Amino acid sequence: MNTYLTKSLLFLLTVMFTLSCKPKPAEKGNNNQKSSDFPYTLSVEVTEKKNAPSLQSFVHGVHGNDWLLFAGRTNSGSTDDGGLHSINKGNYANTSFLPPSFNEDIFVYNIDEDKTIKISLATLDSVLKAKYPKNYSVYKDYKAVFKNSNALVKQHGEYLYVLGGYGPVDLVNPGKQYETYKQVAKIHVPSLINIVKKKYEGVNSEKLFAFGKDKDSLLVSTGGELHTTGTGSSLKFYMAGGHNFNNARQKYVDAVYPFTLIDSSHTLKISVNTAITDVIDPRQTIADNLSKFRRRDGPITPTLYKSPVKDQIEQGLAFYTGVFKPGNDLQAWNDAVYVHPNFANDEGRLFTIDKAYNQNNYNVYSCPSFVTYDSKTDISHTFLIGGIGDGNFADSGNLSGFTNTAVHIETNIGERPFRSTHQLIQPDDLFNQKDKNEPPFYGAEAILFVNDNVPLYAIATDKATITTEILDMASFEDTNIEVGYIFGGIEAFKSNPGTYGKTNSRASNKIWKVVLKKK
Repeated sequence: MNTYLTKSLLFLLTVMFTLSCKPKPAEKGNNNQKSSDFPYTLSVEVTEKKNAPSLQSFVHGVHGNDWLLFAGRTNSGSTDDGGLHSINKGNYANTSFLPPSFNEDIFVYNIDEDKTIKISLATLDSVLKAKYPKNYSVYKDYKAVFKNSNALVKQHGEYLYVLGGYGPVDLVNPGKQYETYKQVAKIHVPSLINIVKKKYEGVNSEKLFAFGKDKDSLLVSTGGELHTTGTGSSLKFYMAGGHNFNNARQKYVDAVYPFTLIDSSHTLKISVNTAITDVIDPRQTIADNLSKFRRRDGPITPTLYKSPVKDQIEQGLAFYTGVFKPGNDLQAWNDAVYVHPNFANDEGRLFTIDKAYNQNNYNVYSCPSFVTYDSKTDISHTFLIGGIGDGNFADSGNLSGFTNTAVHIETNIGERPFRSTHQLIQPDDLFNQKDKNEPPFYGAEAILFVNDNVPLYAIATDKATITTEILDMASFEDTNIEVGYIFGGIEAFKSNPGTYGKTNSRASNKIWKVVLKKK
């Protein structure tokens, strides 16, 4: 019997055994949780701000007090056709992702003034044609950057980088076929904001747009995350997780792909480096059944690690849970994968799988998150807020329930092998400040905008000082820390809504203030 057949039979037997045994609900008390000396409590407080658009799975950038928001899905008119796509209908082009729910505007929302201005994609088209023809000549082949769902997004400085996303093959006549896009965009945030505001004198046409595709079509993902390390000429990107979904077929990314970009006359030259993965070839279909990187729509956060080679702090990223494991029961992963791209572990790998970590089905789906590092203890603190994953395993064919819970994860960045512990934050319903986790639920596909006055951890190297996305606890003042604001995402009116609609789920425009309160 050949190796492939043996693995296939073992996999099928495992799935049959799993389906025959209904999992028990996860317990709150477990040996993976511990008390913490963390000197703050996490608070999520709803604001009175009412004028932001209703968006989920959207592209987002920041310049000062302005949020740049486009793509994603929304509630068209008075119909709540945003929210959770219908998971029980197979026609993703018409009945699951309804064409009217795709957002076709570019918004600028000012968080201080609670004010939104917008232009339509049709208006953007006209402005580029009339005022910026060089930009339009490259933009016209990449309009799906501005009309898609669940693209991978990262801002570095004034530039916003957008990769992939999911949407119709034909943007004008959507309906028959959807795809995961093969596209990477570099957008100058202040310039696009000024186009929306009609302040054309503030637009830098040389910086405005650049687009590209990698020649091997490796950078194709929706539901993953985009991360960066380094700065300046040493800036490197990482496409982490997600999947390539086309109509009823899908292939998980099963890897982290490092790549670099060079902007040349509005065109991105893309170089993809060797995949970081645990399988021989992550492009093969069988990799989905073998790889621990087979995850999408999960919390993938920036993090720090101490290198055993140079005993210095390096940037990396961490997968905490994610969906879905192989099989038909829609179960989430509950372990963790740590990617340390600049050094290998004792096994000679650029990643470490933390099999002992068990998040117990809490906060397993894409949700607002942030990380802070305490240099006195070498412990990083990761916070996952809301989303999907209420600590229970749903019946076969359903997701775990939507949730208002939050998880606090601690990792000693100098300890090897790397490992994490977590604890559930009280109260259970952090969004509504209730002891009982109950609807409406928030956080799935929402974004946390970190305030620009929060101190960030910086790494000093021989060539440059690299400012990370990690909050620097050593620079906190002895008071409450206003971390930022949670915005948008899915508002669910049931634990398992199964679809969109007024009594099920919709895209949200609510805004919440996130504060670390001094104990």
